[in-house]
Amino acid sequence: MKKSLFLLTLVGFLATQAYATPTKTRKTKAPKAKLEQQLAKYVSYPDVLQTHKAGVVVIQFRVNAENELSQLEVFSQNQQLNNALKQQLTGKKLVGYGSDTGEVYTVRLRFQPE
Repeated sequence: MKKSLFLLTLVGFLATQAYATPTKTRKTKAPKAKLEQQLAKYVSYPDVLQTHKAGVVVIQFRVNAENELSQLEVFSQNQQLNNALKQQLTGKKLVGYGSDTGEVYTVRLRFQPE
């Protein structure tokens, strides 16, 4: 009796799960690593960091309809570094990020000497 009740419950559970549909659709985002890799192609090791040898800089930006970086902000204590990174990244294109022009992206770039 217990086995048949258990099997009946199991079959009922599996049947309801087979016809279940998710209520929310998930919006998939591109992984951050890919975004950071794309940005790394455009950035060279800043001369300002030659004395510090390494550093981490946080940048925020938006991507316009043409897939170009816009409204770029660099957050570091060194104004020379901020200007150098803005100059290197402004107007550069990112593949796969231009669909939602209102989204603000925040990326951490790590600089290490070669």
